[in-house]
Amino acid sequence: MNKLVIATFAFLAKGRFASGAAFAVSSSSSSPKKTKVSNQGKAAGGFGKTVKAPSIHDPDTSDTTQNLIKYLSSQKSKGIGTEGCGNEIGFHKETGIRGLYATKNIKKGEIICRIPSDLALALSDPQFGGDDVPTIAHGGRNYIVFYKEDPQACALWSPYLDTLPTKDVYFDPTPDYYSDKEIEALEFPRAVENAKERKQQIKDLAEKEGMDLSELQFATWLVSSRSFQISMSAPDQAAAGAGSVKSVQKSIRVLLPYLDMVNHNSNDANAELHLIDPEKDEAWFSIRANRPIKAGKEITISYGSGVDSSIDLLLNYGFVPEDNKVDEMMIKKGGEGCIESLEGWSTTLEEDEKALEGENLGNMKNILKFRTKLKRAYS
Repeated sequence: MNKLVIATFAFLAKGRFASGAAFAVSSSSSSPKKTKVSNQGKAAGGFGKTVKAPSIHDPDTSDTTQNLIKYLSSQKSKGIGTEGCGNEIGFHKETGIRGLYATKNIKKGEIICRIPSDLALALSDPQFGGDDVPTIAHGGRNYIVFYKEDPQACALWSPYLDTLPTKDVYFDPTPDYYSDKEIEALEFPRAVENAKERKQQIKDLAEKEGMDLSELQFATWLVSSRSFQISMSAPDQAAAGAGSVKSVQKSIRVLLPYLDMVNHNSNDANAELHLIDPEKDEAWFSIRANRPIKAGKEITISYGSGVDSSIDLLLNYGFVPEDNKVDEMMIKKGGEGCIESLEGWSTTLEEDEKALEGENLGNMKNILKFRTKLKRAYS
């Protein structure tokens, strides 16, 4: 068992977990129904029944995915892609995108799948409580040091590491991979500034620690697009005086095998990330339905804070959502780094839509999608 993971969750248990819009928390003793795993349902009909539904996906039967399922199942994980469990990894028939799909009707509040907390891969040295990861680039560095350069950790986690994206498979480049000219083409000041800042952070850290820039760049992309950030309040021993209790906000990043296969939906996610019994030694990370999900439907969550704008999603995950009501609120609020009106852009919405019809656009395809998405938010 990875000592970093054990220490991380010992630290987590001592702190106070801060649940948010994108990460709920519950106790198994106070709400037993919420910890019921979907593959344990025995209902004769309705929700919980395995049914034949029009399929929008093809199952992922690859050796790497099946090895991951076998490994996680052997480590007490529940509802992890095994026959009859109620969900499976698959590829959308139209888009080809990999995701998690319901194979039975799922009730609101039902735990769809869960993994023990000691199967989470920590991206922060627990003795620092997240302070060793001041930027996402530092998370990329820790991923390399903790898991890629450590032969024992690499072998231990190989069933999971083998399923992660490469530059050739499942790779949606973030602006870290854009040229300076392409970053400028984003136009929206907040997006341009954030993209430039992170690209520079990766370069500076690579130079400071003598790391290969390309390797750190990819590791940063991987951590940014695949990890989950956990916020908590921990005792502040330095600030607390005699008889007083003070706390400080801490944040750590973790990789969650299998759970990270779930795709994003900005406006209509039907599930959420959920932590069960964080105060206990046997805590669980899970995916929980936040409304009924019919068999055959894709299971989705909201990434990041749960209220991320298209700027955040492009910067951290490399995609622009089809719909995102947060953009409209962001444009309406305005403020520093915002283009106040459509007249502030160098092109019209119609011109960008026309440009999107071109071929071999490369990174400009997402840039144009981003620009058209934000321009539609003004109305």
